[in-house]
Amino acid sequence: PTVTQVVCQHQQTLLNQLREVTGTTDVQLLQQALQVSNGDLAEAVAFLTEKNAKVPQQDDTAYYQTSQVASDRYISVGSQADTNVIDLTGDDKDDLQRAIALSLEESSRAFRETGITDEEQAISRVLEASIAENKASLKRTHTEVWSDSLNPHDRKRIDTCPVGLKNVGNTCWFSAVIQSLFNLLEFQRLVLHYSPPARVHDLPRNQKEHRNLPFMQELRILFSLMVGSKRKYVDPSRAVEILKDAFKSSESQQMWHQAYQNFRETTILMMTGLELFQKTNYTEALMHLIYSYQYNKELLSKGQYRGHDDELLGHYRRECLLKVNEQAAAMFESGEEPEVTTGIGIMNDLVVPCIPLLLIHDAERDLLAVEDMRNRWCSYLGQEMEPNLQEKLTDFLPKLLDCSAEIKSFHDPPKLPTYSTLELSERFSRVMASVGRVPSNGR
Repeated sequence: PTVTQVVCQHQQTLLNQLREVTGTTDVQLLQQALQVSNGDLAEAVAFLTEKNAKVPQQDDTAYYQTSQVASDRYISVGSQADTNVIDLTGDDKDDLQRAIALSLEESSRAFRETGITDEEQAISRVLEASIAENKASLKRTHTEVWSDSLNPHDRKRIDTCPVGLKNVGNTCWFSAVIQSLFNLLEFQRLVLHYSPPARVHDLPRNQKEHRNLPFMQELRILFSLMVGSKRKYVDPSRAVEILKDAFKSSESQQMWHQAYQNFRETTILMMTGLELFQKTNYTEALMHLIYSYQYNKELLSKGQYRGHDDELLGHYRRECLLKVNEQAAAMFESGEEPEVTTGIGIMNDLVVPCIPLLLIHDAERDLLAVEDMRNRWCSYLGQEMEPNLQEKLTDFLPKLLDCSAEIKSFHDPPKLPTYSTLELSERFSRVMASVGRVPSNGR
């Protein structure tokens, strides 16, 4: 394309952007605004949104400049900036570094001249306005809903204060992030000069990037209003809703919620198991520790820091199995029929199904624990005992000595109690403080 065609295409792009931001459809008026502002989009917006606006003349070769008006910073973008636009939508790290360097250079220049950066002055004015607004809000009753003042003079922007963002319902987080980004001059310039893809083959190919298009367009409108509006604050509802909808429909967000739920369940199982273990209620603690260990393995498979201490859980799972085995063996040794039956039942229902879980990873300490449990029961073979005890032992031992790592039967996970986040955090802190770290000998 010729130079003339490029210039015409660029001017049409600016006209389209200006029409979208301001809602003005009068082509002559749009062209007049661009002419008065020397092709500066921010100045053109200010011209169209204010009556009798005074637009400062600029050097066409200026990259961008800032001027002090009544101790306030007025930001404008030079008309030649369009030929130097830094594209942050791609993977070019050099462009990103250039943008950061330019922003830091501007901040350093202002600091050398005044000793106070532009950002610090703007933040100071915002804080003063916020404190004044907070004092006013304290005078309202709890049942009184905050709303725009009916008096337009109350909504008029103060010359020395930046434009704020209206809180449209728990959106302080949004305002804080957007205001911070807006005060990065180079980032602000990039947003104001953003243009959506004009050709079909330039459109994003994946859903995530395609979702970003409407938000970037709305962010450009929001930034333009924050530059040119004469109101104290502007309404960011549209941008907030686009962002919220993106998170609601995001598959990654749903995965995050599921990961959090899995982590919470694992934490409750672990905490309850450790509490029961400390109370020497080993049979009840066992299933909590077994399941928390298995669930934690799944969490850690997705990332090193996605779960809890693997060694700690493995230690208490192993110790709990050994304690339950000791209790069952003591019941068998008593020789009393009810005690013997209960002891053998504990082994068949709890210990034997858990043996494959200790064999599957070939961990040395787990293998030693299994050998200890087997040796304890095999030691009864050479002892004299009642025929009925001998029969029960002979029937039970093959199950215990089975070297298969196949899990044949298992209990359902324990039912989890309901805790508030605060209660769960406090109980978890207490139990973790009491158990400490795993002993050096692993036992």
